[in-house]
Amino acid sequence: MLRKWRDHVDVQQVRNTRVTHTVSQIQVQDRIHTASKSKDMASAWLTPGRLLLLFCAMNMLVYIDRGVIASNGVNGDKASQQGLPAYGIVGEFGLNLTQDGFLATAFMVGLLISAPVFAEASKHYPALRLMAVGLGAWILSTAGCAFSFGYTSLMICRMVVGLGEASFVSLASPLIDDTAPPARKSRWLATFYLCIPVGYAAGYILGGLIAPALGWRAAFLLEAAAMVPFAAFCAVGPPLDLKGKPQHTGSGDPSSNEGKGLGDKVQHGVTAALADLKTLAKHPVYVLNVAGTAVYTGVLGAYAYWGPKAGAQVFSMSPEGADLKFGAITVVTGVMGTILGGVALDQVGSTMTNALAICCISNVVGALMLVLSFAVASSFGMFAPFFAVGQLGLFAIQAPSNAVALWAVPPLLRPFGMAILIICIHLAGDVPSPPALGWLQSKLANWRLSMSVCSLFLLLAAAIYAAGGVLARRAPDYRETSQATDDESNGASIQHSWKQADHRMHGPEHLLAHPICVRQHPYDF
Repeated sequence: MLRKWRDHVDVQQVRNTRVTHTVSQIQVQDRIHTASKSKDMASAWLTPGRLLLLFCAMNMLVYIDRGVIASNGVNGDKASQQGLPAYGIVGEFGLNLTQDGFLATAFMVGLLISAPVFAEASKHYPALRLMAVGLGAWILSTAGCAFSFGYTSLMICRMVVGLGEASFVSLASPLIDDTAPPARKSRWLATFYLCIPVGYAAGYILGGLIAPALGWRAAFLLEAAAMVPFAAFCAVGPPLDLKGKPQHTGSGDPSSNEGKGLGDKVQHGVTAALADLKTLAKHPVYVLNVAGTAVYTGVLGAYAYWGPKAGAQVFSMSPEGADLKFGAITVVTGVMGTILGGVALDQVGSTMTNALAICCISNVVGALMLVLSFAVASSFGMFAPFFAVGQLGLFAIQAPSNAVALWAVPPLLRPFGMAILIICIHLAGDVPSPPALGWLQSKLANWRLSMSVCSLFLLLAAAIYAAGGVLARRAPDYRETSQATDDESNGASIQHSWKQADHRMHGPEHLLAHPICVRQHPYDF
């Protein structure tokens, strides 16, 4: 009797334990279901159009920073022989033209180091979370510019700015390409890239207005504060993944880094990056597009940094007046030119050949008009129309050239391809061009001649784009495989979900045998 009673107690305890475990599982499923509903609501709010607007605002702030440091108000000048006092960064730290030019390019250090890292990390982590990390560094470094106590500390802060830019610009355009309507991809990319000239111009204007009133340091603090809510959104908003991202299943995945040490992870990342780089080098259309864009970006960067200062001296304008006039022209031509390039590509047919043809023609138009604006114009009234048409041609290149960078490589390589594009156009473009133009001007002492020589490099860019357009006729357009890859990925994800559901149904606890569990199970349709 005692043994039977003990057996009865043991059985009852086992049953109670199973019931308690079942109730705990139900509570866990309830919490998962509630969290899933909250995530779905957040994802429903983040429509493709709203995502585009958020990215445009972030992009504009990134380039406002570029315009601010190039503005006459913030950049400043030494004391003149006419008795005008020194002001701005140049005046406070006593910089020469070459040192001043390096301020515009210091961000390249952070960008060169971090862009491939963020591109490789996008294969394993949500894109928005990576942007949050980079934008956090951008906020700290721009605020640090306001507290710099010398040229060295300011240069260090400008280097870290590049880290934030790398995380954003290498991931934002692939996400836009993923979410944009197929018939309007070029226009959506154009909308995103028009924020570059608008941001530059707004930086000129804001720098010219804020620096005289609050000092040049205040401009950096204000732009850092403006970026905070966007970085917070990237940190807590819905995680977004890129199309073509491989489906990882944990330690069973041979590409998983779980269980590896830091050294092994670094070695794996470097090996993967080198393999991706070799793959990119086998796509000649991509390579020529990068080369042409690097030359074009070098001219654009030189104009962006030295344009207001050259205009002020050639046409005897005040620094603040030059900032406002050049900023206004850049805003109007930047918006019109960037949209024109995207709309034109959609209208003539969104092929890589057509995109590169637009880039070639736009470079030729830009070269001719910019040379005429500085070499021929005798007054600002004559200068402005030539300069505006030249700028219009340059900004029409933005959407087509970046579209080719996305379409000429396999979907999984788009973030890395954009990262390499960004590194190359800066390293061979607008990093050396401002100090080089500053050096040339110090030798020639003639802004008209210096700016004209700089403009002629656009003809080289046009020739490179033309060569790429010829090869693009026979090159693969990877947009055709992107949708198929995405459908296959979605199918694998659904199969994986049903395998998990089947495992729960036939697991050792038989949770779904309980009627309450059947009602609470998230896979119950």
